[in-house]
Amino acid sequence: MSDPACNPPEKWRTNVFTDVAPALHAWAALEEVAPVPIYQTRRFAIPWHDTMGRSAAITPMIVLVSDEVDEPAALFPFGVRQSKGIRRVEFLGGKDSNANMGLVRPGVSFANEEIKALLLRAARQSGLSPDAFALSNQPEKWEDLRNPLLGLPSQPSASFCHSAHLMPDSEAFHKQQLSADTRKKMRSKRRKLEELGPVSLLTARTAEEAQSLLDAFFAQKLQRFDDKNIKSGFDSPQARSFFERCCISRIGRADASVELHGLLVGSRIVATYGGGVHRGRFHGMINSFDQDPSIARFSPGDLLLSLLIEAKCRQGLAMFDLGTGEGRYKSNWCDQVETLFDTLIPISAKGQAFIFADSGRRYIKRAIKQTPWAWAIAQQVRKRTKIPV
Repeated sequence: MSDPACNPPEKWRTNVFTDVAPALHAWAALEEVAPVPIYQTRRFAIPWHDTMGRSAAITPMIVLVSDEVDEPAALFPFGVRQSKGIRRVEFLGGKDSNANMGLVRPGVSFANEEIKALLLRAARQSGLSPDAFALSNQPEKWEDLRNPLLGLPSQPSASFCHSAHLMPDSEAFHKQQLSADTRKKMRSKRRKLEELGPVSLLTARTAEEAQSLLDAFFAQKLQRFDDKNIKSGFDSPQARSFFERCCISRIGRADASVELHGLLVGSRIVATYGGGVHRGRFHGMINSFDQDPSIARFSPGDLLLSLLIEAKCRQGLAMFDLGTGEGRYKSNWCDQVETLFDTLIPISAKGQAFIFADSGRRYIKRAIKQTPWAWAIAQQVRKRTKIPV
């Protein structure tokens, strides 16, 4: 008897590309209509693969699902990473992606057995011999579209995604999200900074401004990681190349991947924030602030975030996304905590053993991150040992 997991209904056809070029036309068509985070757009995923992905020897595995009349129905921008003898399928974007989801044409739906069969068939078609699917940080839905992978074998991700519904009136938004005492303290801190020089928001409009903000980001971020003894991926030339492509090469264009913002005190950049806009939603990606105690004690990062949110309210954006991970400032600004899940599907015998171990690792990581006292201890261990947690 044939295995239904290996024989999906004929109404769906799969093509798998190990190079992004043949998939670009269908990818562009689905980007126009599919609710999806910015991380699965061409302007983010492709520069990431060309820099960070290639340095990690990740091979693209772009899965295109077409319907009976050969129209693109869904596209999954995967890559295959080999580590410790295991070849695992993951979303392009790696740890730089806060939310992962396939591009699915509105009106298209898959039964659980259909989508699993399609993924397994794509793994065989790829010729890359992957051992397992390990698809992290997936939202259960996006813009009310149910994630087609939600019904597959999975477990909760280690962290949540934090976001906020914006308002046209930024003052009303601030009053809704922040207490009167918090707003008072922020006004006081801004006045203290203004004693050192005029405080203003800089949004990069030229390559020179973008380069200055990016240089400040790397200097501030790496100093903070060094002070905390945290191992960082930002110190690699590939990381700098990736952000230079995203932030500078498309500066001023509507399809820019990452826009850069900075808080200035006089001409000094005391905080930075970078993120991209897609489908009315700002996705926060990177941030930093000046470690100088005379600056840092006035919370320049919070002040920059306040000004940036004000600007996004004026632009009429619907959502502001602060991404995954733990942080007091995220709880202050965000009224939405979105649960994420990890899809874990073995393909080979090695993959079965890997998924068993990886599932346990992810469970422990989540338990630590969601338990305040355990997370505090883990951060202290990381500071002493420089082991990523």
